[in-house]
Amino acid sequence: MKNYFFILTVCLVFTACKNKADQPATDEDSLPAAENYLWQSTLNDSSGKIEMIKVPSNDSLSAQSVIDFLNKDNTHIHLDLVKISADTIFLKIPDAMYLTQQMGSTGPDLYLSEAVYNLTEIPGIHYANFNFEEGDHASPGTYTRDTFKNE
Repeated sequence: MKNYFFILTVCLVFTACKNKADQPATDEDSLPAAENYLWQSTLNDSSGKIEMIKVPSNDSLSAQSVIDFLNKDNTHIHLDLVKISADTIFLKIPDAMYLTQQMGSTGPDLYLSEAVYNLTEIPGIHYANFNFEEGDHASPGTYTRDTFKNE
């Protein structure tokens, strides 16, 4: 009788394991994927202030992938990575005429805020230094997220 229960137990365990292995993995079986976010800047119609909206993204948070994202969304402004030093990313905009002269007074703030928020989403980066020819509506320099808090 003991042998019968032993054989029955082994068969049940084997069947349960085999059935589990034959099923596709579910969300419960896998670890949650790390979530990355990108930022979009908008202008609040009632307050006139810049608001940042966090958007889930499947892209990695490398400097080049963030710069590619910014360049793709802003075809008239091209960012080039110069270097990363400590907690600062250094960038160059070779032709800043559109940014500084053709986007009005609010457009450059929207662009720079979106760029800074996305670039400082990269682990370890807290500052973004932009090098470009100054114009009427935008100036080169080092920006942080705090730069745009009361804009």
